[in-house]
Amino acid sequence: MKEIFVRRYDQKIPPVPLLDEARALLVIGLHADRRSVQDRARAKGMKIFFIDPEGLMENGTFKEYPIEGAREGDTIVRSEATPALQRLCKLLDVTL
Repeated sequence: MKEIFVRRYDQKIPPVPLLDEARALLVIGLHADRRSVQDRARAKGMKIFFIDPEGLMENGTFKEYPIEGAREGDTIVRSEATPALQRLCKLLDVTL
């Protein structure tokens, strides 16, 4: 999958292209809060999937950090990105 980096402090709404053939938006990572991009995807009828452990390790302790942009009907996979994407590839029978 092609990554689109949206952590740009000089842009209020990152110019993320939403392809007409896309059926879902996959949001990966802590601070997965790009709500304007998610709102545009929802308006197009796309499903929103988050991959995020909803926290981080800080000084040896897991500190919870819930996703702020999640809405009812969204799917949240509470996992780090690498194992979640490896599992997704296996489920979809995708080889790298």
